[in-house]
Amino acid sequence: MMEFWGDVDDIITLTTTTTNVDLPNIVVADIPSGATINRVIGMIRMRALNNTAAVVNAINGAAVVNVKKSTGTWGVDDVALMNIPDNIWNTAASTKEGGMLIEGDNDAASEVDANATYNLRFNGNIFVDANNLELIDVAAGLKVYFTA
Repeated sequence: MMEFWGDVDDIITLTTTTTNVDLPNIVVADIPSGATINRVIGMIRMRALNNTAAVVNAINGAAVVNVKKSTGTWGVDDVALMNIPDNIWNTAASTKEGGMLIEGDNDAASEVDANATYNLRFNGNIFVDANNLELIDVAAGLKVYFTA
């Protein structure tokens, strides 16, 4: 098993408008030639959550993080990497709270199947209860299980 992490995005601002939100690309490298990729799961970690709203804030409705090779096309070549549940990242009004690491349980080995650069994004369905919820120092990762 190997973990691969993208660069850190200093701030991702989530609003009450549904939109695509890109996460930093991830380069998968050094998987041995001829290896079989058995399972791939996604990970997101952040240093902090900052709720700039005067009310409690959280993800409004379930969301999905999708993944595709950088040479692919969104909506055609991507697969669901992580399900983000409704009301996750619940943050008190006008408060900054410590971050966390979450791991998905979807298997994305059908798309993450070789050494390559991969794109990740909240796929057009992520929004919050009130403007704004800021994800601070966000990194996305792929955990790749393989046999050589």
